[in-house]
Amino acid sequence: MWDYFQAPPGMVWRLTSVVGLLCLVIAYLTNQRGRCRADSTAYLGANALGAGILAGYSAVIDEWVFFGLEMFWCAASLWAWSRRGPAKAVGGESP
Repeated sequence: MWDYFQAPPGMVWRLTSVVGLLCLVIAYLTNQRGRCRADSTAYLGANALGAGILAGYSAVIDEWVFFGLEMFWCAASLWAWSRRGPAKAVGGESP
């Protein structure tokens, strides 16, 4: 019988990790194209969610350096979200 932590990740974890990756990539691309501010709830939420998912996946596959990196980015996004001011439009004006 395989030990839980030694077994390869199942299909659910693999698909979930792709969702985490897509959260990060889509947030980055929308920010780079000027469609989403880096301090917006959507951007910070997508970063926190994606990094959190990838942190979980990296723990499952025993990649502890990657786990630390993703936990850092998840925490940084949550910290930034908790400290952000009133929502602003893409151009910098208040709605």
